[in-house]
Amino acid sequence: MEKLSVKCRGNKIELCFNECDNISEALSQLQKKKSFFNGSEVGITYSGIKLSYNDEMNLEKELRLLFGEKAVLEKKKRLSKKQIEYSFREGEKICLVAEKSLRSGEVLESRGDVIVYGDVNPGALIKANGNITVLGALRGVAHIKHTGKVYATYMNPSQIIIGKVCSYNKNTENVGSAVAIAENGEIILQRL
Repeated sequence: MEKLSVKCRGNKIELCFNECDNISEALSQLQKKKSFFNGSEVGITYSGIKLSYNDEMNLEKELRLLFGEKAVLEKKKRLSKKQIEYSFREGEKICLVAEKSLRSGEVLESRGDVIVYGDVNPGALIKANGNITVLGALRGVAHIKHTGKVYATYMNPSQIIIGKVCSYNKNTENVGSAVAIAENGEIILQRL
């Protein structure tokens, strides 16, 4: 069974990975099709596998080597166009940037820091491994898995969790622009 099948429609290519453990094996199959697409502007998508951000960047690099600089990996399985997860080098800290307000029921998760350009409304949840920064009103839940700080332009969360320390709205009423930290088993707000 081939590791990869290729579907083409106009200037779009979909790479359909079939139970592929090794992307480089699948990409070697593309060598045969290289001359067909070389030099033309091509939008490339993929399906059948889940890739980390760094794996996706490596895939895009390989595709550009194969098809030229006009090849663009369209990350249809990733975040929306208003959300970008940045990670430039292996081992470098990641930051998820959301350029929108979060509504009730929405969950935003990151393996690193989170920056939200907008409000986090009641019922919305942000989960991060690093710091959370809300450039707007924080009225929802901010959850940092281990250690970090929660910054907000307008701090009025329904809940803040940092590591194993949790604080509900009664302890985190509106204080305006503030930072929340976990200290001595409690959440402490400091005005900015």
